[in-house]
Amino acid sequence: MPRPKGSAGFTLVELMIVVVLLGIFATMAVPSFTAMIERNRLQTQADELKALLLYARGEAVSQKTTITVAADGSDLWGVKRGNTDLRQLKYIPEQAAILASANEVVFRSNGTATAANFTICHNDNTDSGLFLAVQASGAIKLFRQGTQDADNTALGSCTL
Repeated sequence: MPRPKGSAGFTLVELMIVVVLLGIFATMAVPSFTAMIERNRLQTQADELKALLLYARGEAVSQKTTITVAADGSDLWGVKRGNTDLRQLKYIPEQAAILASANEVVFRSNGTATAANFTICHNDNTDSGLFLAVQASGAIKLFRQGTQDADNTALGSCTL
């Protein structure tokens, strides 16, 4: 049926086609969006852990004392000077599991530390997992997602 000359707008069929196309695009985008959110959560958790370790090293050097970073329970990492809590990092294990090769990392007044490695993963997915290394020199390195060294060697496992 032809439209009157003054009429402007969409027909119901045109509107339904647009709605169907939007539904198809949304269905294709949701899995990618979910994966992106998971990668961002892991990256954020790794960045927060790195910041906590850098804070501990800085405090050890500036206060000329020994600072300890240790796991306090299943979802908490804490920075301590002796028996005094300085800072804590709380995380949700269901979203990002932080596993360490040592129970604690001790930073000394000269900036050196006990060496330790950390993995930050979700559901043992090594493709999006992150590897963080604390070297004996006190240097803290966070590698790209899915890698465990500067040569981009694939992260072999989410466990240490």
